[in-house]
Amino acid sequence: PLESLCQSCNSILKCRVSCKLVLITISENLDFTEDLPGVPESVKKPINKQGDKSKENTRKIFSGPKRSPTKAVYNARHWNHPDSEELPGPPVVKPQSVTLYTVVQHVKHFNDVVEFGENQEFTDDIEYLLSGLKSTQPLNTRCLSVISLATKCAMPSFRMHLRAHGMVAMVFKTLDDSQHHQNLSLCTAALMYILSRDRLNMDLDRASLDLMIRLLELEQDASSAKLLNEKDMNKIKEKIRRLCETVHNKHLDLENITTGHLAMETLLSLTSKRAGDWFKEELRLLGGLDHIVDKVKECVDHLSRDEDEEKLVASLWGAERCLRVLESVTVHNPENQSYLIAYKDSQLIISSAKALQHCEELIQQYNRAENSICIADSKPLPHLNVTNHVGKAVEDCMRAIIGVLLNLTNDNEWGSTKTGEQDGLIGTAMNCVLQVPKYLPQEQRFDIRVLGLGLLINLVEYSARNRHCLVNMETSCSFDSSFCSGEGDDNLRIAGQVHAVQALVQLFLERERAAQLAESKTDELIKDAPTTQHDKSGEWQETSGEIQWVSTEKTEGTEEKHKKEDDDEELDLNKALQHAGKHMEDCIVASYTALLLGCLCQESPINVTTVREYLPDGDFSIMTEMLKKFLSFMNLTCAVGTTGQKSISRVIEYLEHC
Repeated sequence: PLESLCQSCNSILKCRVSCKLVLITISENLDFTEDLPGVPESVKKPINKQGDKSKENTRKIFSGPKRSPTKAVYNARHWNHPDSEELPGPPVVKPQSVTLYTVVQHVKHFNDVVEFGENQEFTDDIEYLLSGLKSTQPLNTRCLSVISLATKCAMPSFRMHLRAHGMVAMVFKTLDDSQHHQNLSLCTAALMYILSRDRLNMDLDRASLDLMIRLLELEQDASSAKLLNEKDMNKIKEKIRRLCETVHNKHLDLENITTGHLAMETLLSLTSKRAGDWFKEELRLLGGLDHIVDKVKECVDHLSRDEDEEKLVASLWGAERCLRVLESVTVHNPENQSYLIAYKDSQLIISSAKALQHCEELIQQYNRAENSICIADSKPLPHLNVTNHVGKAVEDCMRAIIGVLLNLTNDNEWGSTKTGEQDGLIGTAMNCVLQVPKYLPQEQRFDIRVLGLGLLINLVEYSARNRHCLVNMETSCSFDSSFCSGEGDDNLRIAGQVHAVQALVQLFLERERAAQLAESKTDELIKDAPTTQHDKSGEWQETSGEIQWVSTEKTEGTEEKHKKEDDDEELDLNKALQHAGKHMEDCIVASYTALLLGCLCQESPINVTTVREYLPDGDFSIMTEMLKKFLSFMNLTCAVGTTGQKSISRVIEYLEHC
């Protein structure tokens, strides 16, 4: 280095001393003499206080603020000073490693996402289809949109969404003008039919019901509606037929796809329970009851003409379904009762009376009674046809007819008089009590007998004409298979034609005696019931300070014995239940018969004398005791103060004073 500094000098020796002085001066000012190798110790740091002060001043001027040793450490590299010893530096504080992640708030659950997607899909579909239903769209577009909507409604989930969002009324409001176009009206009726397949409440409002009634009134000829063309109509019918095949269509005639047929099937699938109490009134005000009554008349007229079994069953089912709707809308509804009695001069009552007479004839031909039947006059049953579905259709239709007549005559003198005026109706009702049960299966006899007795009670309670007609009537004695095996008193059986009062008294005495017999048998079964025995399958033993149940070894004989005992107990229980059920049925039939006889005795001393002649010892106490038991039973099971209980109390009071 000295040589490089003195390159400008001519003589190195002469300048060596001066160069050293220069180096010393520079090192004192810049303070890096410590880093220069080869410089003597005395030259590097001379002891000079004044120089130290100047150094401090220079450092204060040129140096920055002091930094933390951890941030200003210079670590010498080994390749710069391989021979130097590594001195330990100050401790370095390393920051702890922290896992970094992103927090996303308001994350939805998987089920919520799926539900949102389904709702969004439904919203998109319904908005798209509703846009195609508007009256501003072409007719072809509207028909296609209705069919597409009906196809989606075939899925229960879509129907659920449609009802949950209250879109049913909006859809039919958009289609309010559909009756002006035959193709569109057919599509609308198909949509109504698909929506009525649910057992849940159908969300019908008055406007939707009004549209349904207007679709029923449409004429089916081509001249009264605007047809696109026959080809388009056939295409629509084929689409609707395929669509209806995917849903429950038991009563739908797929070969007769018309607007009126679909609308009627939709209406018949509704009941007051499903559509609400307002449905009873609106159906009357909008004319729906008129169409149903006309449909009943049409079906009844077919009963006398149809010889084919399939057509006969279709007519019976059609009448039965219409009558079920009428039965539901007339329960506790005097307005509908009066309207139906007056409609077309009691057309419903006339049709019902004819239908009941037809069913009485058909049940003898298509009876479903067991083969082992005993008849009082020893004549075999006319088992001409064993087709079960025809006999069942007849039985269902009979129950529906009597149910409607019961509502029209309940606490209604006008209805009772109009019904009693029908030719042969009272006699048919008596046959339903006394003769028809022998053509029915054992489990169906009680129902038809009680319905017939209830109808007769309603007919004679407020109508003196009907009471006179029933008392002067002759009929056959009652039939009951329980007395064919020799049980009961043979003196009670009377062959041939007898007075109606005598037949009713005989029925009461038979049922009252059967009830006593069933009650005594039930009491015997209860008394003979085995007492509770100790469990012999093991014994309690004390082992290691604890009491434990130790089972004994069972032999084959012991197991069989226990099994036989269990079977016997189960058999006894079943017998007791059967006798209890038979006792209840006999008590109800006897009570209804006693109530009917009591109604005949009202305001008629002659009838009282007639009934007294056929009672044992002429005593009414046996009837009053049975009616009191029945009244107590009704007080336990029904609301106190109903009209039925009042009628029973009135009859009991009247008979006690006879």
